[in-house]
Amino acid sequence: MTPITLTTTTLNDSTLAVALSGELDIATAGRIEQDLAHLAVGTVRELRLDLSGVTFCDSSGADLFVRVHQHCAATGVRLHLCGVPRLCATVFRVLGVDDTVPCSFA
Repeated sequence: MTPITLTTTTLNDSTLAVALSGELDIATAGRIEQDLAHLAVGTVRELRLDLSGVTFCDSSGADLFVRVHQHCAATGVRLHLCGVPRLCATVFRVLGVDDTVPCSFA
């Protein structure tokens, strides 16, 4: 198992980019959700999540993005998933995540 890491970059006063790397599953989704919820506050109006470094994603990871999207919408933050790898894209499409959360596939 590859631990998941989260790297943040401030793009401007209101946009934050977050790159995820590693495996996103039931063991890591809760921590990542907490970390992202703490980031989507204050002056942040747009949160871009780069998933190009994600090497595994199960339904727990997909559900995480739906919950983060709901949290962001409730706080006035736009969420966009970027660089979604093929392995995540398959899970997202089967579960309908891409119908709810704005995604750009790699």
